[in-house]
This record gives sequence, structure tokens and C-alpha cells, in this order.
Amino acid sequence: MVETTRHAQAAREAILNAAADLIRTEGAAGMSIADLIARSGTSAGAIYHHFGSKQGVVVEVARRALAIPMQSVLHTPVEGGISPTELLSAALTRVVQSTETAELIIQVWAGASAEPDLFQLLRAEGQGVRDTVELVVRHWCELNDVDADPAGIAAVVVSLVMGSVVQRSLIPDFDTERYLAAATAMLATLTTSGQDAGDRPG
Repeated sequence: MVETTRHAQAAREAILNAAADLIRTEGAAGMSIADLIARSGTSAGAIYHHFGSKQGVVVEVARRALAIPMQSVLHTPVEGGISPTELLSAALTRVVQSTETAELIIQVWAGASAEPDLFQLLRAEGQGVRDTVELVVRHWCELNDVDADPAGIAAVVVSLVMGSVVQRSLIPDFDTERYLAAATAMLATLTTSGQDAGDRPG
């Protein structure tokens, strides 16, 4: 039983690693099940058993590259909650670790534009991440008596992470540290102005 489970986990990992390589080089639309079988050394049965469809494989690759690292940041226990600036810093550190990751996410997004089913699946994943970010920001605001707009700040945080992915992919000498410094300064202004003025930013 244990050996069977290990074999299944190894097959799943092989499929995801092969899919990530193929998506980076061929694009999500260009990746075929036949290519995936050949690259992963598994079978069509294994692919459909673990993921249900090619779109399911692509979504899981995207989750592993973006959503799962974000979720690990969001569920890290911190006394006083995670501030928006701390959240952004941790997210950029874990999500935008390499040009390869950025290129992979860009290819997934490009594939979704041509496949409505994939687009809907990715949209649901993205909405889930943003909703969780909002909950984390709201919790921090409540713990620290900050009168700000959690939904607006969450949208800014997610946009900044997504924007860094795009720039990391397109700009060879993209300076992540400089981007983070400017982004955190902007977020600090949003939360501080909300706290001082007693007004929610629009």
C-alpha cells in the first residue's frame, strides 16, 4: 500500500515537472498529452487519474508556481498579523524566485486566453488567492486598529505580485529589490493614511 502510494506520488510529480518544462518551451496550448506522456515517462491513464484533463495539469502547474507559495505566506502565523508590506515582501521572495517561474506563469496565462475552460479554472484559483489575501489584510487591520480598505489593499498586493511576474519575464535586468522598495513604500502610505485620516482610501 505504501509502495503504491509512493509510486502514485512519484508519477504525479513527474507529470507536473514534465508539464512545467513543456509549458515553458511549447506554451500551454502547444503541450499535448502525447508530449506529456513521453516527457514524464508515465501514461495517459496516470495523467487523467491525477488531473482529469490537460487543463487540470496546467492549472496544477500554475498553482504550484504561484498559488501554493502565496498560500504558504498567507498561512504563516505572525503575532499581530501579517502587514500588507510584509505580505508583499514574502510573496515576492517566494513567488518571483527565478526567471523560469515568471516565464512559466506568463505561458500559462497566454494559454488561458485561447482556452475558455482553462481561463475559468485559473480565474477561480486567482479569485481564491485574492479573497484569502483580503482576509489576511482585514485581520491585520483589526488587530492593529488600522482604518483602511482591506479589499482595495488586497487588490493592490495581488496586482503588485502579478506585475512583478510580468516584468521579471519581459525585462532581463528587472530589479526585484528596487521594485519591492517602491511597492512597500506605496503600501505603507495607503495603510498609514487610512490610520491617520480615519478615512478609507477609495
